Amino acid sequence: MKDKKPKNILGFLKNTDERYIAAFTIFVYIMLLIPTIYLGKYNFMKADDFSFGRLPHKAYVETGSYFESLKAGIDVVKESYLTWQGTYSSIYLMSTFPSVANYRFYKLVPAIMIFMITAAAFALSFTLICGVLKNKKRYALIVGSVLSMIMVERMYTVPGALYWYNAAVHYTFAQCSFFLLIALYINILRIKSVPLKVLLCIASVLLSFEIGGSNYATVLIAGTSTILLFLLMIFVKKKKALIMLPSLLVMIAGIIVNVTAPGNKTRESYYVGMGPVKSILMSFKSFFSFSFTWMDFFTIIVLLMMIPIFWNLVSKTDFEFKFPWLVVLVSICIISTGFTSSFYGMGNEGLSRTHNVIKETWQILLFVNEAYLIGFIRKRFLKNKKDMPLSIVIILLCYALILVQPAVLKKLGTITSYTAFEFLHYGHAQAFWNENMERLIILEDENIKDAVLKPHSVKPFYLYVSDITEDPSNWENLGMSGYYGKNSVKLSDE
Repeated sequence: MKDKKPKNILGFLKNTDERYIAAFTIFVYIMLLIPTIYLGKYNFMKADDFSFGRLPHKAYVETGSYFESLKAGIDVVKESYLTWQGTYSSIYLMSTFPSVANYRFYKLVPAIMIFMITAAAFALSFTLICGVLKNKKRYALIVGSVLSMIMVERMYTVPGALYWYNAAVHYTFAQCSFFLLIALYINILRIKSVPLKVLLCIASVLLSFEIGGSNYATVLIAGTSTILLFLLMIFVKKKKALIMLPSLLVMIAGIIVNVTAPGNKTRESYYVGMGPVKSILMSFKSFFSFSFTWMDFFTIIVLLMMIPIFWNLVSKTDFEFKFPWLVVLVSICIISTGFTSSFYGMGNEGLSRTHNVIKETWQILLFVNEAYLIGFIRKRFLKNKKDMPLSIVIILLCYALILVQPAVLKKLGTITSYTAFEFLHYGHAQAFWNENMERLIILEDENIKDAVLKPHSVKPFYLYVSDITEDPSNWENLGMSGYYGKNSVKLSDE
């Protein structure tokens, strides 16, 4: 049966073809990304980017070979594993980013992280909507673009998610790798092509290796989620689910290597953690308190906008959407798991960049639960009801409400792209870059062994995380001096 086309402009406004909605949502998402990615033009290395990149940068300077700097990254992993933390894959990625060869590559950090978020959102959308529900690609395009938008525009903390490479690759990159892994697992079980199945299995093993050596919030979320998925697939797919086993075993082995690192004891000495039972209970408490905060105006409008999309989507599938309460319960447990490692190891809710990981998971599962609940209601109580009209007017109104929000509230940080535009428009980003270039002249001057740098007069908080101090023995000073081969580096107003 062909889609009905509106006969006039009034009909188009009241009942819009999903293809137009898909094209429009993708267009809006791309437009929003422009200032966010463009701000990366003025991004510069910061904090422990220098300390982790010290040995690979030195290897590149001495040999001119990026391959040698990749080899030096292994030494960084060994050193950190024994003295600081066991997150082997994250540390390797932290230390070997191409900016160790040329600082200009650091501009790519936000683009890479946004690519990972977008890839994860679209992979899950296409896998669940087209693969599991066997529905049209246009719905997957709508859900993928809107989900990507809310994940980028409503981050918990933008600097650590997009612009600070060390934190972004440790958290955002790793968590999105986990989302991609879930999509791979579902496709491995679904597709029939043996060569493609083998390729996806290899990719899943590589992702599992990376996830196993990442941050502990991702490790716990990924570990519990994949084990649950494996058990569910064993129950549903029987022997077919065994194809997940190699990847799952690699992840479990990686997690064991990660958490048993000798260097973890050094970090533990700085904190007083909680017992396992109290950590779990506090994790559930944090889930509810953070969920209340995260359910903001922007998110509510997006959820309302998605109701007719999900309503029509679930009507075109044979999936029964049974036991919605179980989906809600499992979702709460998975999200709460993200807090547990912080309570257990540090005695608190964790760092803000850890909350990025948890919120990204919360946002995806929020969409899943909304769609599942609508599917349950539609299939159980309103099976014979007609589809809802997809009005472009309603979609436009919703976008207008969420996009004018920062201007109305006069509050920076409400929407990522808005704040990025502000930093560009008022010249804060350009001024910050110019000051870094002035510093770089001193830092790359081989005749200067004890570098004295001026403090930043402009500190756009997306690009600025922290800085060196007047004390040459400060850890950030030592990281920068080691990176550029100086005897010492310090700040001075003079």
